[in-house]
Amino acid sequence: MPLFKPSPLVGSSSSLLAKLTVGARLHFGLLAFDSEEASFGGVGVMIDHPGLEVHASEAEHFTATGPLADRIESFAHLWKQSTDLELPAVQMTTRGQLRDHVGLGCGTQLGLAVGTLLSKLAGFPLPDIPTLAATVDRAKRSAIGCYGFLEGGFLFETGHHDQAFPRLAYRGEIPSQWRFVLATQHELHGRHGEDEEEGFRQLDRVPEPTTARLRQLVEGEMIPGLEASDMGRFGEAVYQYGCLAGDCYALLQGGRYANPTCTDLVQRMRSFGITGVGQSSWGPTIFGLCEDGRQAEALCTHLRERYSESQLQLEISRPNNRGVQLQWASPNG
Repeated sequence: MPLFKPSPLVGSSSSLLAKLTVGARLHFGLLAFDSEEASFGGVGVMIDHPGLEVHASEAEHFTATGPLADRIESFAHLWKQSTDLELPAVQMTTRGQLRDHVGLGCGTQLGLAVGTLLSKLAGFPLPDIPTLAATVDRAKRSAIGCYGFLEGGFLFETGHHDQAFPRLAYRGEIPSQWRFVLATQHELHGRHGEDEEEGFRQLDRVPEPTTARLRQLVEGEMIPGLEASDMGRFGEAVYQYGCLAGDCYALLQGGRYANPTCTDLVQRMRSFGITGVGQSSWGPTIFGLCEDGRQAEALCTHLRERYSESQLQLEISRPNNRGVQLQWASPNG
């Protein structure tokens, strides 16, 4: 069975074979690392902006173009090695504003998009999400972005147990009126690649009581708050979770957050009355959960009083409860 059903692609160039649309991922933090019971795990949400469109068009041989071409080629090579299939003769390119290595899960969303399109174009049955992730070497730690790619929404997974793919413990719908303000410093990147690997080698194991408290914040506060559409309860739990999870990385970050500007942004959002504030993954993106678009606009205005456009990129995003959208040139998919 396919992961999802493609919809017809209409009104596009005759050379365009498929278009896949993904959003971004906010990661609130890991449950643990180097644990005796389970490694990593985590919680987060999917949002619709910034996002990416990945286009596949007719070509004489496989090629990648555009600002993320190198990453597309890397994922395509991994897919070829994993499936032992030849790359289809297509040109792949991206459109959108999802930046790489700023804590929004661009690598996972792009990798899974490339793996999905290549599998479909090569006539290879679309695999389940653990197999798809393996073809492009994703979910080595958290699988929030993988489950979010497929399903969207609020997601909680408990980590790698005995090397098995992380189990999705809970998925919930995010109230459609909620908005996320994203504040991202220009020209900065979070840890990734070998730098990230080396960072984890330097860190001490997360104490079991810390992991237990993190789980309690998810299961006892976030999930009930979400199900009741109680943004205050949900948001405060998100903030407390981020504080506790962030403290586990103080050795590498120099504190709870990635840098002093991230710390200042959290404090300014909280002082404005926003409870659900935190750093997504390694940053430098800081997010603030607002009750609606009006509050989100007011928060952006407040932050612009301190930071110029040259210092900070501000965006307002809606929840993404749908996951990936695939459009196919053939009505039959």
